[in-house]
Amino acid sequence: MTPNPTQVAHFAGDARHVFGYLQRHGGSMRIAPLLRHCGLDCDALVAAVNELNERRWVNIDWRKPRAAMPPDLPERFREVDRITITSFGRWRYSVTWPTR
Repeated sequence: MTPNPTQVAHFAGDARHVFGYLQRHGGSMRIAPLLRHCGLDCDALVAAVNELNERRWVNIDWRKPRAAMPPDLPERFREVDRITITSFGRWRYSVTWPTR
């Protein structure tokens, strides 16, 4: 059976978890608190944020060069400053998973 090109793949549970966490906390978080409090390990968080970014549900804001970096942040997150929900993501989340 050939896959239908118009059918969108389902979201991973971790991506839904991260988006819901962002939405409950104002729609924008710095990467260090998100990593500490969302309950996912580094690889799962990277995969979830990348999936959300590919679907244009979140934006990744990059750090400007500066001398002081958070010391407890893993190397792969050092260039990321903040993850922010897009207006499309906010709208699409409410349509896809209604809370009522």
